[in-house]
Amino acid sequence: MKSSKNQYELMIALRFLLKGRGQTVLIVLGIAMGVAVQFFLASLIGGLQISLIDRTVGAAPHINILPADRIAKPISGGVKSDNRKVLYEERTEIYSWQQYVNDLKKDKRILYAAPAANGSGFIERGTSVVPVIVKGLTAPDGLDIYKIRKKITAGIPELSSDSALLGKGICDRLTLAVGDKFFLRNNKGEQVFLRVGGIFDLGSSAGNELVVISMDRVRSFFGIEGVSVIELQVKDVFSAEKISKEYGRQYERVKLESWQEKNRELLTALSSQSSSSDTIQFFVIISISLGIASVLGIAAVQKQRQLGILKAMGTTNRSASKIFIIQGFLLGSTGSVLGVAFGLFLAYGFIAGTGVNFGFEINARTLVTPVILAILAAVIASTIPAKRAAKLSPIEVIRNG
Repeated sequence: MKSSKNQYELMIALRFLLKGRGQTVLIVLGIAMGVAVQFFLASLIGGLQISLIDRTVGAAPHINILPADRIAKPISGGVKSDNRKVLYEERTEIYSWQQYVNDLKKDKRILYAAPAANGSGFIERGTSVVPVIVKGLTAPDGLDIYKIRKKITAGIPELSSDSALLGKGICDRLTLAVGDKFFLRNNKGEQVFLRVGGIFDLGSSAGNELVVISMDRVRSFFGIEGVSVIELQVKDVFSAEKISKEYGRQYERVKLESWQEKNRELLTALSSQSSSSDTIQFFVIISISLGIASVLGIAAVQKQRQLGILKAMGTTNRSASKIFIIQGFLLGSTGSVLGVAFGLFLAYGFIAGTGVNFGFEINARTLVTPVILAILAAVIASTIPAKRAAKLSPIEVIRNG
């Protein structure tokens, strides 16, 4: 009985929509345009944010663990403490780094945990002398943090005792190719003879000025007893600050810095983008709701005589209301499906037409959210004419008809 009643209400709702097909087409197109704008905007902002984050920390550590020990050394002059002249000097190395790395690798939230040794020096080749940043990494984790194995353009991404991996910028300036040899000199004037084992392109000017060699070689060459830093990459980049603070409370002899702490301006910009997108989508939903309420409200007025006759034949107030609710659902679902299709067409057309170097974030969230919001807006908006239909008195409608 209930099933046949629902079929009856659906049949009447469809008949009303088809009878005013011009209005129906217009409101469906309006919903479709609104959903398309929502989908396009959400996908565009999401893709842009992913691209910005990837360019910022995609090939870099998400968390740096740095030395924070302070040791007292007697000197001539300085600050008095216990009647002795001392200066508290901050260490530049982490000595018990193995314990930290072993502990961090047990955390499933962390993709890579690798020590690194840093130094600065000069590359000499012929009459050319170029200052460089030297980074000692371990394989495979150290190389994977910087995506060097994926972004190698020539040679082999391996760390050996007599070879180095060079950034594209250095190689271009010194016209170095794989297999070429050069001298690397440190600040003490000591030098070592190395071969170009591979060339990488990290897509940034800073990254392409790096000289990467094995960590043990860097420690020996620059006289580093421990390591300069422990670098981490996490699975969820936005969880880096939380993880950093968590381990910051556990580890007392080191300090932790997340990428968010060093990129506050970027985070503010991303937050502003999201807020702008949400505001626009909110007003789009309001527009859709008002349009549906207006069209169905007019339809309720136009169909007063038909509704009065239906009520006189036994249609209940509840059924009369449901007819307009069903219309709202049908309009919202049809318009939202067409809107997503149109939004996909806009997205791929925009990429092909403008040649942008970032993709759209097209996933279940960006696809389903506009559809659900549009259907909810349509159903809620249809409750206004539904209440009007429920209040109709069949006797008065027929008498005045």
